Amino acid sequence: MDNKKLDVIEYKQPDDEIDLFELFSSLAQQWRWVVGITVTGVLLSIAIALLIPKQYKVSTQVAVPNAADVAAVITRGYDKQTAKSLFLDYYQNLKSTEELRQFVKDGGWLEKLYPEKVNNASEDEMLASLSDGFSIAILAPIKEKDKANDPAPDLLTMNLWGNDEQVVVDFLNDYVIEINNRMLDKLRLNGQLTKEFKVEKIQAEIALLRNNAKKVRLLAIQKQESANKEKIEKLEQEVRLLTAKYDLDTQAHLSNLKEALALAETMGVKTPKTIESFEKNNSKAKSTDINITTKSRQDLFLMGSDYLKSRINIIESRQNKEAYIKEIAALKKQIDETKNDVHIAALKSRTNDDPYITELPALLQQVDKLQALTFNFSGAKLYRLDKKASIVGKAEKPKRALIVAAGSILAFFIAVFVALIMGVVKRRKEG
Repeated sequence: MDNKKLDVIEYKQPDDEIDLFELFSSLAQQWRWVVGITVTGVLLSIAIALLIPKQYKVSTQVAVPNAADVAAVITRGYDKQTAKSLFLDYYQNLKSTEELRQFVKDGGWLEKLYPEKVNNASEDEMLASLSDGFSIAILAPIKEKDKANDPAPDLLTMNLWGNDEQVVVDFLNDYVIEINNRMLDKLRLNGQLTKEFKVEKIQAEIALLRNNAKKVRLLAIQKQESANKEKIEKLEQEVRLLTAKYDLDTQAHLSNLKEALALAETMGVKTPKTIESFEKNNSKAKSTDINITTKSRQDLFLMGSDYLKSRINIIESRQNKEAYIKEIAALKKQIDETKNDVHIAALKSRTNDDPYITELPALLQQVDKLQALTFNFSGAKLYRLDKKASIVGKAEKPKRALIVAAGSILAFFIAVFVALIMGVVKRRKEG
């Protein structure tokens, strides 16, 4: 087997190691580029830092109002409200987008806050910028981690970013006051409408009670008149019966008187006599057909014909029968009293049924209580100013020193990179 000689071919690889001396030498040769770019970057950073407008963060804090601040609201309109419940409503209005938009529109705040954007941005864009820079947070009580909803606030903070610190301060201070005034106006308007509705409802109830009372009174009159009519008819019937009885009794009495008259004339008795005197003076008494058996009763014929005639004439000449019936007088009195029923007269003459409506005093008291609500909330405050927005004079943005430092460092690295590139290009041209 033949031995083969292997040729070993060696490849010379390029040296990838960086010579630091050569690197710094190259940078030193390009010092003009390094210095120029770095200085330019520093100057540009300074220019940018100066050109970026200052941003001020202004804050204000409001808390639950004192009892004296909301006393007017509670005593003159909303007795069921409390300072804390009113502050909760105030908080809801503070963070309301609609309330913020209306306040900004009424006060022309977009032109004051963003004068540089008035001609270049739409109203919605400026409002969006305002909403981004505006925030409300609850400082106390602190929300618990396991609670889904925010607690009722005791202390709030409002923050707003802006370029003009004075305008931002005025905005927050005016916003706190304006929302308070708007809420009071709403409470006043809603209270008046609610009061009018309640008064109208109670007055309708009162009118219904009065109408019902009148109907009850008229029905009572009709019922009593019907009862009185029936009573009068019964009394008049009794009068007629008594009169009829009187007529029958009178006719019977006249018959007795006439029979006695005939007997007296037959017996020759003209003047009143007793049984004893009649027996003595009339010897024919035993032979007469008249049998007088009693001595205790004075017979009517003994009154004599003269008396009997007079008696008959008097009875027959009577004009007013009822005068001789003693019961009729009492019946007539009852009829007159019934016809002139004082109870019915009082019911008919009554012009006001209010004293007879038991539910009325309580309802009238409710109306008086509602009418006493003036809803005059002048001087009332639904918040307590814990910290007023004020000018500090220190801008939160931009951090100019940081911008210049970052720009300088970045410029230096760019300068080094450019210098290295320029060094490589130069070496290739020389090689």
